[in-house]
Amino acid sequence: MFYDLNIPVTPSSGSTPSALDQLETRKRVELLAHLGYQAVAYNNEITGKMPQNHVNPITKLALPGINLKQYSRLTLVVDDISQNYGLNTNNPSIASYDILAVNPTNEKLFQAACGTFEVDIISLDMSARLPFYLKHSTVGLAVERGIYFELCYGAAIRDATARRNLISNAQSLIRVTRGKNIIISSQAMRAMELRGPYDIVNFGTLLGLNQAVAKDCLSSHCRAVAMHAETRRNTNRAVMSVAPVASLAETEQWKLGGGTPGGKRKNDNKGTASNKKAKEHQSEPVK
Repeated sequence: MFYDLNIPVTPSSGSTPSALDQLETRKRVELLAHLGYQAVAYNNEITGKMPQNHVNPITKLALPGINLKQYSRLTLVVDDISQNYGLNTNNPSIASYDILAVNPTNEKLFQAACGTFEVDIISLDMSARLPFYLKHSTVGLAVERGIYFELCYGAAIRDATARRNLISNAQSLIRVTRGKNIIISSQAMRAMELRGPYDIVNFGTLLGLNQAVAKDCLSSHCRAVAMHAETRRNTNRAVMSVAPVASLAETEQWKLGGGTPGGKRKNDNKGTASNKKAKEHQSEPVK
């Protein structure tokens, strides 16, 4: 199952996508399905602190006849370590998105993203020269926490300079991560910038990945991101999971109290035992 977790859908104006934006998004999504992808994430990018009462503008498309799993994604471009970006599930604006990514613009924010931010993806602008060096000790914190790093190939198709920077930066990232916790996405602004999954696998081998790992960057690694996002949204610090009462099956209603795992109430066994004892007492002969 191949994923593309970065299809930009940031509205060109206003808070909702225009008809032209939606048409362009549909073209890209239909082409992805034709190329063999089975999952896609619509990415809304916000620079700086998120506005109060932010409303998720992403609308998942109705795709009759196309079996494609759709996610909504938020990417925050963070540029000030002193700001509180509210990157937690208690923020309803953050919780309205399926996947949360962060794009740190300096070394301190990169360290915070790897060590403390509650996110699923760290997405660096690999098409430009990075303002800091990637260190194994810093990157290792993110790997231990199950956070993935994103490589986007779309900019390399648009510009030759961006392509050189992408190859150089990607090789540095692969070196410090040893190929672990990396996903490859398109970040394609137009349908013509999309490529098939096996073309991207070949591109990954050019960056220094072996073929099997390059394929995982489009499949199992992306699935791990989706599972990490679901865990982050539905658990409190990965310790306690919360589910609605309506989701309990009839055989699990005992979890609400007053019942037993067998579906009987707690007092049912006591009543049965007392009735049996009473009958035995009645059957005893009178002396």
